[in-house]
Order: sequence, then C-alpha cells, then structure tokens
Amino acid sequence: MAETDAEAGTDPYREELALLIRQTRARLESLTRAGVAALPRSAARPPAVRPSPAAVAAASEPIVAVPPPTPSVERPRPASPPPPSPAPPRPAARPIVAPTMFGTAGFESPPLDPANRPGALAVLREEVAACMKCAELAASRTQTVLGDGNPAARLMFIGEAPGGDEDRLGVPFVGKAGQLLNDMITKGMGLRREDVYVANVLKCRPPGNRDPEPAEVANCIGYLDRQIEIVRPEFICLLGKIAAGTLLNTALSVGRLRGRWHRVHGVPTVVTYHPSYLLRAPAAKKEAWADLQLLMRAMGLAIPRKKG
Repeated sequence: MAETDAEAGTDPYREELALLIRQTRARLESLTRAGVAALPRSAARPPAVRPSPAAVAAASEPIVAVPPPTPSVERPRPASPPPPSPAPPRPAARPIVAPTMFGTAGFESPPLDPANRPGALAVLREEVAACMKCAELAASRTQTVLGDGNPAARLMFIGEAPGGDEDRLGVPFVGKAGQLLNDMITKGMGLRREDVYVANVLKCRPPGNRDPEPAEVANCIGYLDRQIEIVRPEFICLLGKIAAGTLLNTALSVGRLRGRWHRVHGVPTVVTYHPSYLLRAPAAKKEAWADLQLLMRAMGLAIPRKKG
C-alpha cells in the first residue's frame, strides 16, 4: 500500500520554503555583484482578506470577454428632401349609389373627358348620316336619328327605332310616345329631358314603323355601342322588347326581364315597357313606375310620396 507524505516523515511545505529561500539568496547575491547596494521599499500592503465562499464561487465562473465599445463616428446626415408639392385638386366625382352591388363598367377604352364627348358624338352623327348599309332604310328615310340629350348623362334610355315624327325632325322620342317618356323623366323621376341621353337601336325609320329586321340590327348595333361608350352612363333603361332582346341577347319578354338588374357593357341596366306600349295598355304604367323607382333608388333620387 502506498505511503502518504506524512506517513513518509517528509514535510513538502518546508522543502518549498527552503527552495524559495535559496532562490532569493541567489538573486540578492547577483544584485550585489551587479553593484546594487539597497532595494526600494514597497508601500505597505493591506492585510490579506480571506475571500468568502460566495466570492470563490463567483470567481470560478467562466469569464466572458466583452469587446470594448466601438467609438461612435458621427456621420453626415443626408439632406432632407424638399416637401412634396401639393396635389392639384381632383374634380368632384358624380356619386354612384351602391358601387359594391354594381361594380365597374366593362369598357375597354378609358372614358372621354366630358368636354370632348359632344365632339365625338358629332363625328359619329356624320358617319351615321352617310351610312348606306341597309339599302331599304337608306332609300326611305328622311334623315338619320342618332340621339339626344346630355353627352355626360348618368342615365341613358334606349328604345327601338325612330318613328315618323323622329324621321322628320331628326330627334328620338318626339311623338306621342316621346311625350309620355318626357313625363316619366320629369314628373316621375324629377329630372329634365336634357339631364338624360336618349337613343334607339336603329338610326333609321323602318318603313311603315315595322319591327327592325335582324340584319338591320346587326348593321346598326355598332353605332349604338359607340354611343354608349362615348356617353359612358352609370345606368341604362331599355324600353321595350326590341331594345331588351338586342342588348341582352335574349328572347324573354319584357314581363320576364323587368323588375331586376341586368348589365349592358357592364353598366347596370333595367328593362321596362316601351312608352308606345304603355299608350296601348295603360294598366302597365304601374309596373313601369315600379321599374323607374328601382332606378331612382340606385341613383339616389328621391321618390315622391303618394298624394292623399
């Protein structure tokens, strides 16, 4: 069994002390030979304080080197940009009621400035006046009938074709049916005739006021499409089965189409009876009035109260 230092009779502390004394003496002798006569005295040291167990435990924790703080360098501040110039005032837009219901109209081209719309319609009017696509209509007409009203109207009425009075005057809806339409616009809706825009599917009067032929509609519909795109109405009202069937591409009757919303070029559209039909069937005026109220509510127009 191995012996311990104590059991071997040696004292390691004494041997270490003796070694330290010998090294010190050798160092002093070396200094004496070098000519050093005396050593400077050091300042008195404070009595040694025995560290507490907590300090010993803290000293045993690993030391993490903390890099010295980086000296801050003052950088030149970038020049502040000049204040933005005030935006030009935007023109007040016409209110559209229930935009989430109707969405955006489906036109490919951007809208014309309202100031340029009369000129665009005048160019179209000259083109229609020179049209010879339908030989029978061109031979029998007095003049073509493009449209009438406000080129920037919110509401556009579209009928079937010019009659005798319209062919003579060159303005749509000026006969008895036109007088009833005026009453619907002014007395019913509280608007003026010049506030709306009125047009027909055909721009020439069919002989004998007959219904338009499919080929005649096909020849003329492009002019109406351009009218709608120039005026860019917010709402359209189709008057009668010819206008409704043509623009909605349907064979359904007016009675089946009225009372609900449709779309023409993305524009919210209602269908109602043609004024000439209302002259023959006055009982249908009640339904036509309900259709106008549907329009008025969407346009934000006040509906007059019933008298009595």
